Amino acid sequence: MAPALDVTVVVPPSLRALFEGRREVTLGVPANTTVGEILETLLRLYPLLRQHFAGDQPVTGGLFVQVALDEPSLVDLSSGGTGLSTGGRLILFSLSRPSPGVRPGA
Repeated sequence: MAPALDVTVVVPPSLRALFEGRREVTLGVPANTTVGEILETLLRLYPLLRQHFAGDQPVTGGLFVQVALDEPSLVDLSSGGTGLSTGGRLILFSLSRPSPGVRPGA
């Protein structure tokens, strides 16, 4: 059995309502867990988050989520690892979607 590791998800202020007000969420997961599996877990635990991820349907306006990893995680991921290790941080960012017909930067 793979040892467990703790991964911290950093939540921006604009998304905290979706995470019951939390600034961070720490997940205990098996050592072979991938970043995609962490995201799937977050979507199961916090289903309202799903509306802020890109999908098949066109979305207009509102916030959307981007995901970043800390530098040690990126180094691990680039060398064929999972990108996750104990103490690793997965950082969520929220950006605004432009409304229909509005050019970004206009």
